Formats: sequence, structure tokens, C-alpha cells
Amino acid sequence: SSVLTKGVAMTTVTPTASGGTPTSWSISPSLPAGLTLDTSSGEISGTPTAVSSSTVYTVTASNAGGSGTATVTIQVNDVAPYSVSYSGTPFTLTKGTAMTAVTPSASGGAVDSWSVSPTLPSGLTLDSSTGVLSGTPTAIVSTTTYTITATNTGGSATATISILVNDAAPSGVAFSGSPFTLTKGTAMTTATPSVSGGTVTSWSVSPALPAGLSLDNSTGAISGTPTAITSSATYTITATNAGGSDSTTVVIVVNDVAPSSIIYSPSSLSLTKDVTMSAVQPQSSGG
Repeated sequence: SSVLTKGVAMTTVTPTASGGTPTSWSISPSLPAGLTLDTSSGEISGTPTAVSSSTVYTVTASNAGGSGTATVTIQVNDVAPYSVSYSGTPFTLTKGTAMTAVTPSASGGAVDSWSVSPTLPSGLTLDSSTGVLSGTPTAIVSTTTYTITATNTGGSATATISILVNDAAPSGVAFSGSPFTLTKGTAMTTATPSVSGGTVTSWSVSPALPAGLSLDNSTGAISGTPTAITSSATYTITATNAGGSDSTTVVIVVNDVAPSSIIYSPSSLSLTKDVTMSAVQPQSSGG
């Protein structure tokens, strides 16, 4: 039994025979392409040029007195793949967005099948016939290394790739109610943003909000009680996740409390003509 490799010369096989000397040799069925049977010596030799599954061949040795037979089993495997690679790794993908299909390059024998371990992120596939990596990821996945194996009858070769699936970036961030006209010392009505796209993981604002106000880093809500008068200013609020970010602007002005309860004491004045009155100072509450 001989297991050969396509393109690699086999070691010549020489028969032994007892009885009369054979004058001719024959074989059935025909040997794999590239191999020959020497009809004078019965030697099998050559370089196989095609893949062939394990097959039993009957060799017949003949002379004038008759013939005898023997069987040989020959299998021709392909050259094993010996270099496999995927251009573009590591792959940084976005949930819900189709990746650009990636076709592998491979050297050596033709690949019969492709496999991957561990299982690819949900939504991605490896074509078992071509090795093409494609699809639309449907879940967030942290950076993971995958081993892709190219196999044929001669053996296998592997390539490693890494894949990261980020969430879609936030989009459409907006605050209803801007511009916000607030009053020093009076709690504002909490302003909660609306947002589309991927889940926001953090919020930030620039420049810093007026004293007493805060931006919730988890929800993006603006709330608080302003403690200082602030002229009208524009603030940029940014929503961020691993996939990217989106920003919007709000305008905030903080006015002082209006004056209230103005009182002059005394409130009733009796004055004399041509006599300078004593100044009366008002008292007031509020701003």
C-alpha cells in the first residue's frame, strides 16, 4: 500500500516473482496520472499529477506458461496547504453593519474545506468551501482570537485572526427646551436627552456647566440648582460608546432672582419747605 503526494516523485516499487520469469506485466485499472508500470520489469514509478482516492490495482505477470497476479493499493493526496492568511486582521466591526467580505490567500495544495474555532460572532460566517469571511454582526463582542484551518487530503494549515464588534455609535442626541433660562437659587426642571443608535456608555459636557448644575455621566440628564448668575452660553454635550460619539449643543442663562418686598421706612414723610429731608433708604428682598 502506497500513500503518495501529488507532484512528488514516488519511490520506485519493484516486484518480486517466483516461478518462471515473467515476460510481460500489465495492470488494471489504469494507474493514477503520472505513474507508469514498466511492462518489462513490472516496476511502478513516476510522479503523480492528480489527486486519487485509495484504489486497489491488480498487477498481472505473464509468460508463455501462464500468469500470476498481485494487488497494490495506491492513494494520491494533494500537497498540504502550507500558508494561509487573511488581510485586514484585526477586524474592528460595528453591530448591525455588514463587514466587507474577506477572501483568504493560501499557498500549497488546493483547499478542500475550511473551518473555524471558536464559533464566530453571531451574524458572521466562514464559507466552508471558499474560506470567505462575511456577514453582519448582531451582537457586541470583545476582542477575540479565532483559528481558521484550511484542509485537504494532504494535511492542513492554519491562520489566526482577531475580531472586535463594537456597538453602533450614538446618533440624534437632542435636548428639548434649549435655551434654558434659569434663576439663581431655583432648581431647574431636569432635562433628559433623547438619543438614537447604540447604547450610550458615557456623557460629557464642555465647557463646565454653571455652578450648581451637573450632567449625569450615565443618563446625560442636566439638573441642579444654579448658584451663580451666568450670562447666556453654549455648552456641547457628547454621548459616547465604543463605536463612536455624537454631540449636540444647549444654551443656558442664569438670571438673578427678581427684587421683591421693597419697603421705605418710614413710609410716611412730613417735610418742610426749603428744609433738606433726611435720606430714606429702601429695604428689599430677592435679587
